[in-house]
Amino acid sequence: MVKVSLKWLREYVEVDWTVDEFIERLTMSGLEQESVEDLSAALAGIIVGKVVSRQQHPNADRLSVCQVDVGDGALPRTIVCGAPNVDAGQTVPVVLPGQRLPDGSKIGKAKLRGVASEGMICSEVELGLGDDGSGIMVLPDDWEAGAPFAQAAGLDDVIIDFEVTPNRPDCLSVVGIAREVAALAQVELKLPHTELPTTGAPVDTATGVTIEDPQGCGRYVARVIRGIQVGPSPRWLQDRLRALGQRPINNVVDVTNYVMLELGQPLHAFDLQRLDENRIVVRRSRPGETLRTLDGEVRELADDGLLVIADGSAPVAVAGVMGGADSEVTDESTDILLESAHFDARLIRRGARSLGMHTEASARFERGADWDIPDRASQRAAALIAEITGGQVAPGVIDVWPGKGERRTVSLRPERAAKLLALPLDGGICHAILERLGCEVGETDGDRLEVLVPSFRPDLEREIDLVEEVGRIYGYAHVPVSETVHGPLPGVAGGNYDEQRRLRRALIGLGLDEAITSSIVADTWAERAGPVGCRLTNPPAEGISCMRNSLLPGLLDVARRNLRQRATGVSFFEVGRVFLADPKGHREKLHVAGVVAGQIAASPWRSDSHTADFLDLKGIVEALLRDVHGVLYESIDTPLLRLGHAAQVMVDGHYLGMLGQADADLAASFDLTHDAFMFELDCGSLFEALAARPVAYRPLDRFPPIERDLAVVLDDQVPAEHVAAEIRTVAAELLEDVRLFDVYSGDQVEGGKRSLAFSLRLRSPDRTLEDKDADTVVEQVLQRLQTSFEAQQR
Repeated sequence: MVKVSLKWLREYVEVDWTVDEFIERLTMSGLEQESVEDLSAALAGIIVGKVVSRQQHPNADRLSVCQVDVGDGALPRTIVCGAPNVDAGQTVPVVLPGQRLPDGSKIGKAKLRGVASEGMICSEVELGLGDDGSGIMVLPDDWEAGAPFAQAAGLDDVIIDFEVTPNRPDCLSVVGIAREVAALAQVELKLPHTELPTTGAPVDTATGVTIEDPQGCGRYVARVIRGIQVGPSPRWLQDRLRALGQRPINNVVDVTNYVMLELGQPLHAFDLQRLDENRIVVRRSRPGETLRTLDGEVRELADDGLLVIADGSAPVAVAGVMGGADSEVTDESTDILLESAHFDARLIRRGARSLGMHTEASARFERGADWDIPDRASQRAAALIAEITGGQVAPGVIDVWPGKGERRTVSLRPERAAKLLALPLDGGICHAILERLGCEVGETDGDRLEVLVPSFRPDLEREIDLVEEVGRIYGYAHVPVSETVHGPLPGVAGGNYDEQRRLRRALIGLGLDEAITSSIVADTWAERAGPVGCRLTNPPAEGISCMRNSLLPGLLDVARRNLRQRATGVSFFEVGRVFLADPKGHREKLHVAGVVAGQIAASPWRSDSHTADFLDLKGIVEALLRDVHGVLYESIDTPLLRLGHAAQVMVDGHYLGMLGQADADLAASFDLTHDAFMFELDCGSLFEALAARPVAYRPLDRFPPIERDLAVVLDDQVPAEHVAAEIRTVAAELLEDVRLFDVYSGDQVEGGKRSLAFSLRLRSPDRTLEDKDADTVVEQVLQRLQTSFEAQQR
C-alpha cells in the first residue's frame, strides 16, 4: 500500500478534482482505495491565538495567567497555562471550551487554584504533532488570530491509502501517483526541480565505491556532503512525514525518507567519518559476520551470503533493508556519504525474510525499483540536505554502474487495440496516452507504433500490456454497452447458462454436493473410460497426459478421498467439459455426472437413512427426466459399470447417457470401501429433451386419486422400463404416475423369472373414481402385459 497526500500531489499536477473524483478516477485506472483520512478533522477544534499578556498565577508558582486574543472581536480570554515557555506576544494554538483535542478529550471551563480558565494553550504532543511536551507550541508571528489552526499550519490535507499491485512499483511514490493523475486528466506532470550547487574538494578524494557483486547491485551512486549540522527537521518536513506514517528522526534521515516517499527511491546516509577507510564495498556477507542494525538488534548474517554494504573491514548495512547503528548519522556527525543504489529484487526479498525485517525501503526494492532514478534521487536529496543542514555538496558523483539496463521496445498496433477494447482508438490517441505515461513513441509505418518503455515500468513487456495501458487511461467506462449478447458466454458451452444453473440447483436439491475436478486425468483412467480424444504434448507428469473423456474417474477419486477421511457416505455431482475422440481430432461436450456411495440420507423414494443402491441412483436420474417423454433404460455392457447392473438412458431412440454400479475392478483401483453407483449424461441432449417437453397448464386437482399396486412375474431379461411403458400406454387416460417399487428374484419365482412390483396412481379430472374404475384399469394392464411379455400376476 502507499499513502498519498493530496496537498503534496497537487504540487506536481494541477487538477481541480474533489477527493471523491481522485478516488473514483484512480480506482477505475487500477489503484484501489483502501482508506481516506482527513487530517484537518482531528484539529477542527483548534484555532490560532495571540498571547496579549502573561502574569504569574497568584496562588501557584508554576502557573501563568494569560490573556489570549482568539480573533472573535471580544475581550481576550483568560487561560491558565502551566507551560514554562509561555510569554506575552506569542502566537499559539488554542482550544476553547466545548471543543475537543485530537485525542477526543473535551475542554470545558475550569478553575485552576482559584482562577477561572476559558480554554487551553496546546503543546505539539496534545495536538498529536510531535514528541515535545515540555512546553506549548509557538507558532509564526504572522499567523492571524482566530484562524483555523489546521489551515494556517497547512494541515488541511487528505491522505488516501491505495492498494498497489505487485506489478506497479512505479506507484509506490507521490510522483508515481501524480503521473497517473496527469495521464488521466491530460495535464502536465511537474517533476521536482533540483539545483545542486557544489563546493570544496571532489567527491572521489573523500570516498570510493567497489561493487564485488554486480548481479546483486547493478548501480551504486554516492555523494558526499560536508559541514552539516544535524538537528530537528523544519516543521513542514516533519508534518509531511507524519502525515504519511513516518516518524521524524533528524534533518538528514528525514530528507532521505522524504525523497523515498516522493520519488520511490530508497536512500541511506552514512557518517563518513565512521566508515573504515572512508569507502564502500558492496558484497555478500561472510561466515560469522554480525551487524547491529538501527533498531538496536544484533543480527547474525547468513553464512550463505546476504547482500551487504561494507566499509573497509565489516558490514555497515543490510543492502536495501536497514542500515547499521555503528555508521548512523548522529547529532555529532559533520560529513556524510549519501547512498542511492539499485539492488536485485530477489536478493533484497531474501535478506529481509531471513532477518525477519520488512521496511519501507525493502518493500520498494522487492517490487523492482527503477534502475535509472538513483542519480536523480541522489541529487534531490543532496540539495535538500545541504539547504536544511547548511552543508556543502562535494563536486562530482561516484556512479558505479556495472549493470546498466536497456529500455525495452514494444510494438503496438492501434487497430488491434481498438478491436480488443471495443473502443474508437487510432494511432494519435494511443500515441498521446502512452507519452503521458512516460513512454517514448515513434512510428515505423502507418499501422504500428514503436514504444520505448520507461525504466520505471518493468511490467510493460508485450503488446497486450500496452493495450491494457491505453484502455485503462482512455477509460473502460467509454466501452459502448450492447443490449444484445452475441454468442455463448465465456466458459459456458453452447450458451446454456440458465439450463446449467437449473441443473445444478436440481441436483443440489436432490441431496448431492457439487465437485469440481481436474480436466487432466491419468492415462489409465481415460483409456478405461473409452477412446482418448485429446492428449497433452507437454503433460504435467508422466502418465498424466489425457484430457478427460468422462467425468466419472474424477468423481470416483473425490469419493475415495472423502471416504478415506471417514465420511460414512458420499453423494457428488459435476457439470463439466469432456474431450471425446473424433475423426477430425477431438470434440468438446458438456456432461453432467454423479456418484453415490455409502450411507445416504432419506430421499423421496426411500424414507430412511440407508446404504446407497441402484434405485437411489436411478431415482436421481428419473427426477432429472421427470417431464421428459419417451425415456427408456436399456441394459448395456461397458467397462466402467458392473455387467447386469448397468443401463443406458435413451430418449426417443437417442442416446442420453448411462447409469449403474461401478465395475468391481474400477472400484478396487480407487480403493473404494463401499459400492459406488454413478451416472453420466450428455447435457446437450438433456437440455434438448427438456426444451422439447410440452408445456401444458391444467387446473388444480379437484378429485382424489386412487392408488393400486400391481406385481407381475415375467422373464428376467425384460427391462422394467419396457413394462412401465406398456402400463403408461394402456392406462394413459387416467394414469397420473407409475413407479417401480420392488424387484424380486428368488425361491418364490421360477428360475429365469423375476417379480416387478409397480405402484399406479389414478385420477380423473372431472369425477371421483370408484374402485371398479381402478379395477378395470388394472385388468386392462394385466391383459396387455400378458400379451406383450407373457407376464402373470403374482
